[in-house]
Amino acid sequence: MSPWVPRVLLAVGGLAVIAAIISIAVGEGGPGGTEIGGVNEVQELFGGIEQEGAYIGPDDAEVTVAVFNDLQCTDCADYEIEVIDPLIAEYARTDMARFEFRHFSLAPNDTTLAAIAAEAAGLQERQWQYLDTFLRNQDVIRSRGVSEELLREVAEAVPLLEVDLWEQDFESPEAEELVREDAVLAVELELPAQPAVVVSGPGGQRELIESPSAAEIEAAIEELG
Repeated sequence: MSPWVPRVLLAVGGLAVIAAIISIAVGEGGPGGTEIGGVNEVQELFGGIEQEGAYIGPDDAEVTVAVFNDLQCTDCADYEIEVIDPLIAEYARTDMARFEFRHFSLAPNDTTLAAIAAEAAGLQERQWQYLDTFLRNQDVIRSRGVSEELLREVAEAVPLLEVDLWEQDFESPEAEELVREDAVLAVELELPAQPAVVVSGPGGQRELIESPSAAEIEAAIEELG
């Protein structure tokens, strides 16, 4: 046997050990062991569209579409992704309408950790990226529960979001107060415990309740605009 063979085997073994250590440190989900996915899809949908707090789309748009939804509700997550996201691409990206997200807790409490976390991201004009990333990771949420650690992982997945600043805003009373204001508005509108949409424009205002379809929302946009 060549004297080089044991050295080669040792080198290969050493590389295997190093790879195993890296694999353990990084984890299956990527750097830091995060399991958060859907980042590319979210950025493709929202990247480049004007944002301000809870709003996405041009501030001079004639029509505003206010979406009342609960981030910590599985069915609501499906509704947001399947119905609202395509409308964002069709109307907000083309400057035809402005969308607004209103946190509407379908549980007895009027605030949730996820809602506060999203509002904190909104203070950096990244609320829609944050909430959509959160909603696209329902499997992770079901397996781990909503914790501050998980919410931080979502924040770390949002491009250009300053996580340390987000953490400060998350712990401040401002973000929670914004969520409470949304809860008060939902009560004033007497919305039932399902996702709802309120469309406003020159032609008036329409309240669409009980998870309205994309066709219903589009018809209201056309009518009121």
